[in-house]
Amino acid sequence: MEISPWRTERGRLARHNQLVLLARGEGDLADFARDVLAGHAKPEDLLYRSYLSEETLEAAYAGIDEWHALPEAERQAALDGAEAGVREEIAALAALDLSEPENDPEDDDGFRKSTW
Repeated sequence: MEISPWRTERGRLARHNQLVLLARGEGDLADFARDVLAGHAKPEDLLYRSYLSEETLEAAYAGIDEWHALPEAERQAALDGAEAGVREEIAALAALDLSEPENDPEDDDGFRKSTW
């Protein structure tokens, strides 16, 4: 039995980088990512605790409905390419260098920093 590509060293690095990118954003997913990175939550907690707003859940449910509305041939084609897609996503995320924080064009006071 093959191990999940997310459970490999490269997959764990990809997941970490994915969480760092999410944590830089706003909203409930960003809050959750920050909790995971701080050690206050685990990724699987998303399945068991109410972290997501109704708006986020409604968007997820809409995506599920769209999936079920696809013709069987399109769903099967997506499934056939899923493994390669996951491996590509992991490779791209693992290759990111997130050691430097993202440049924020605004200072803490909310004014844009000078670019000259």
